Amino acid sequence: MGSNSFMNSEEFKKGFYDILKRALFCSEITRREGLLSLEDVMDHEKAENRDIFEYGLRFIIDGSDGSFVDKILLNIINQEKDETRFLLKTIQKEAVIKIAEYNNPRVIAWWLNSYTNIPLNDPEFKKIIDDSDIGVLM
Repeated sequence: MGSNSFMNSEEFKKGFYDILKRALFCSEITRREGLLSLEDVMDHEKAENRDIFEYGLRFIIDGSDGSFVDKILLNIINQEKDETRFLLKTIQKEAVIKIAEYNNPRVIAWWLNSYTNIPLNDPEFKKIIDDSDIGVLM
């Protein structure tokens, strides 16, 4: 998938599930150990390349205000021409903001899912939830 090609629905779904897994993982760490502990699990290379999620983590680890992080990430997202990639990047941004707010991982999962048309009983969605620490809470 080149940067000039349009993202199809299967690529979107895979991207969404990757973000969901990463967000739940980071959310659990944040709730147990605090935002600074994300420094140990942040993908610094992706952050340097302005991957929305990892770049956003850098800001929240440094203690930046959520509205500031939202605006910075939105500036980058607004450069995206592909509507599907735009949506996926928006989901990444929302995940970062929700993690910074110490939201419950279950709430984060439902919040991120609300940007998609993927049902909550989708087998892959349910598997991700079951494989995470929050599976018993759903």
